[in-house]
Amino acid sequence: MSEMSREDVRERLGNIDQIRDIIFGAHLREYENRFSKLESNVGLLQQEVRSQLEQLKTSFTIELKTALEGNDKKLKLLSLSTQEETADLRQLLDRLNRRFSSSLQSLDESLDNQTKSIRDELNHGKAQLQDDITALRDLVLEELERHCSQLQNTKVSRADMAETLFALGMRLKGEEFIPQLQKAVDANEEDYSQLNLLESTQLSRLLTHSHSLDS
Repeated sequence: MSEMSREDVRERLGNIDQIRDIIFGAHLREYENRFSKLESNVGLLQQEVRSQLEQLKTSFTIELKTALEGNDKKLKLLSLSTQEETADLRQLLDRLNRRFSSSLQSLDESLDNQTKSIRDELNHGKAQLQDDITALRDLVLEELERHCSQLQNTKVSRADMAETLFALGMRLKGEEFIPQLQKAVDANEEDYSQLNLLESTQLSRLLTHSHSLDS
């Protein structure tokens, strides 16, 4: 067999994108799907919590209105002697209303901050994934260039070339990039689980606090 030029070797090796897809394409697609799922779950969580807050706000508004109307009726029936007692009752209701509004605002701000933190971490994870993919691509190109240089001065059979490509693929799969990508995705999923637990705890505390105020 005659010596092969660099162009002949590149032609036999095939498209670099196809080689990259064979080596780690499945992992890349899996990570993209998991990132998309995490973003979707964060959005659903935010929507669910906001819906619960609106329901809670509506319920408290109705209760406050009912309490105020009941107190007004009691005031009329009992014919309170002074306007001061009436003012005290109204001030109490106003304080309860302000305290409830402040609690809702704090919970809403906490939700926004934690959602932003999760999204920032997801974006950072995507950037890290892109960097790792670029590093893998550079590694593939470097290995191909090295093998092209070696093959340029060597007579190589089809069996030898297939064995060389197989060895290259196994070597790349053994690199530390893919385990690092797996670790990054698992960390993002753990952050999402912690956010879900924290928001549920905060809602439970707010409900308990609101019932104590009502009592």
